Amino acid sequence: MKKIIVSGLALLLTIFSAEAQTKTISLEEAVRLGVQNSKQLKLAQNKIEQAVSQLEQAKDERMPTAKVSAGYSHALMLSRNFALPSSDGSDPKKMQFTFDNTLYQATLSINEPIFNGRRYRYACESANLLIQSSKLDAEKDKDEIVYNVISAYINFYKIQQNQKIVAQNLEDVDQKLTEIKKFENQGLATRNDVLRFQLQKSNIQLMQIELENNRKVVNYNLDILLGLPENTAIQVQDVAYKLDMNDRPEAYLKQALQDRKEFGSLNYQDKLADVNIRKVHDEKLPTVGIGGNLYYINPTKALVPKSATYLAPFVVGVNASWDITGFFKSRNKLTEASLQKQEVATTRDLLTDQVKMDVNRSYTQYQQALEKIKVLNDAVVQATENERITESKYKNNLATTTDRIDAQTLLYESRLNLELAKADATAAYYTLLKTTGHIQP
Repeated sequence: MKKIIVSGLALLLTIFSAEAQTKTISLEEAVRLGVQNSKQLKLAQNKIEQAVSQLEQAKDERMPTAKVSAGYSHALMLSRNFALPSSDGSDPKKMQFTFDNTLYQATLSINEPIFNGRRYRYACESANLLIQSSKLDAEKDKDEIVYNVISAYINFYKIQQNQKIVAQNLEDVDQKLTEIKKFENQGLATRNDVLRFQLQKSNIQLMQIELENNRKVVNYNLDILLGLPENTAIQVQDVAYKLDMNDRPEAYLKQALQDRKEFGSLNYQDKLADVNIRKVHDEKLPTVGIGGNLYYINPTKALVPKSATYLAPFVVGVNASWDITGFFKSRNKLTEASLQKQEVATTRDLLTDQVKMDVNRSYTQYQQALEKIKVLNDAVVQATENERITESKYKNNLATTTDRIDAQTLLYESRLNLELAKADATAAYYTLLKTTGHIQP
């Protein structure tokens, strides 16, 4: 009885474990998991946070600077007597110092720039532009992740559909094999007829093995992509096919030129180039600041001196500086900044050409996939009728076993090709969406 109970519990645990490792996922949920667990997007978020940190650093530079310093000096006078010459030619004045001398000193300095060529403002503008550009890059990375997840999901769905059709084909072949063996026993079919069906069954089984291996590889890759445990057996739901061509290519191209994230990133780069140009111009301007210094000088040996034995002057002033060599040094800097702006304009032209080619290629491929589906629909109808006629002829001894097998093979191949073509058309549709900058399941 104990053995039976233990065996039953082990069987239940095995069943529960198997169920825990199987997960049915919709396309929308797969996209959500892919975005949520993407390591690439985490890196993109890290870049955004770095840009925000640079902005805060630029803001910190606006604050006044305050510095405190303190020191202690101890001097031993090896020569204690000193004669100070007089200016009127009289005898020099003699002075005598103590052998042991101590000096405490401290300084508090506060400075605030009044005008510094607007460098802090430019630093903040550059940091803000970097934040916006980093966010656009993150959005672009997100679109790439969404597209990769959709492509992997559709690929997995194609394998599952292929397996279903192959399994149905194998089931029909098994039925016909059973039937042909009965005919052989009745003398209505030859041994060669039976071997032909057995060979067809072996070929289908080989196809099943290949499909299963492909499914395991894609399943594992999908687990990694979605952040699932590596032993999760994924089951995908039926994909809603996208088989309608609603807009002209001009509409997709217009949307791509408006909404592609790369164009937004170039816009920020162009603004950053403008900031750099203004910054170079302002480097020629003088800088003005206001500051105050508090000094503490204590020549006595006491750390806390008596009254009137130390000095504590407080100095307030305005300082100005002007690097006149900036007129000459800024020339090459201005040339570099101008070239950066020209580079952005040229890159935009190159990107425009690339986007046009991407949209045209994706639109053409999607259109071709839809036309292929129309042809394959006709092929399925024709193959179905051909299989029906051949089956009738075979039963009336007007067609050979080979004809019967060929007709059945053509029917299943046409059904399989149609199903795969629909999935390929859906993948082409999402590729077209990606080229416009709007990729969503």
